[in-house]
Amino acid sequence: MEKIFENPMIFNGEDDNVVLVYGDFIVGKITSAISDVCIGNINKEVFDGSGFDSIIKIKEVFEYEFEPDIDSHIMFGVKNSEGKSYVTIDFQNAEVAKEAEKLIKEQFKRLGFKREEKQLTATQAAVTPGLITLFIAIVGGLFTWFAYGLQDYESQRTRVVKWYVYIFVKIAKAVGYYPFLIITVLLTIACLFWVVKRMANPPFKISAVK
Repeated sequence: MEKIFENPMIFNGEDDNVVLVYGDFIVGKITSAISDVCIGNINKEVFDGSGFDSIIKIKEVFEYEFEPDIDSHIMFGVKNSEGKSYVTIDFQNAEVAKEAEKLIKEQFKRLGFKREEKQLTATQAAVTPGLITLFIAIVGGLFTWFAYGLQDYESQRTRVVKWYVYIFVKIAKAVGYYPFLIITVLLTIACLFWVVKRMANPPFKISAVK
């Protein structure tokens, strides 16, 4: 049976793992030894892909995208009998991710994908860091509020609470709410600088859609 990628390509992944692109599959978060096993099974046409945490069947991909020189991963849109989902393949760094896309783009083009590279608008560039900033502000605000409310609170409950709740209560009563407030403010300010930086110099995004 003809393979989409006739020759195996192995890229450095995160945490000393590798990413394998071969046959009809992209497999991430595997060791070099496991990649050799995968290659052998693909050659024997007995590879089913079950049991892997990070795997993509190329025939199910309908799009992929990433920001070159920034992202150390490529996000693939996948559509199968279970519906649409997005799977992220992580590489060692942004340079490896860029090299990987450079080597797979022609084959995806032959599969009918239209590739586009464009610079994001200031608004588009602000979306991701803006959402992260909002999340940090809300979560940090909730932790600060809970810590503030615990200062004069004495529980009358005898039932054992979950361990992480117990630890939070102990820390909050020991240090007060100010550390939570300070950390939240500092993280929010740092994220706002990130938003402004991306808006001032919007990155490029590569996307390919079938």
